[in-house]
Amino acid sequence: MTGDDFIQIGVISARAPDGTALPAQPIFIRKTPEAEIAEEAALQPVAKIFAAKFAQYLHETRKIGAEAP
Repeated sequence: MTGDDFIQIGVISARAPDGTALPAQPIFIRKTPEAEIAEEAALQPVAKIFAAKFAQYLHETRKIGAEAP
């Protein structure tokens, strides 16, 4: 992967015959304008979920802090 730009699209991990997980390996695709558009489109819904969960976390920790003696 030298000289070209790549986008990591995931990870994959196989299992050994005894069932233990082998080290995870990243999966890459070559960066193209189409891949960058798809990456942005895929990340926006995830970002909204993380933002909502973080807001919930802040609300709950502030509520606990206000209730503490």
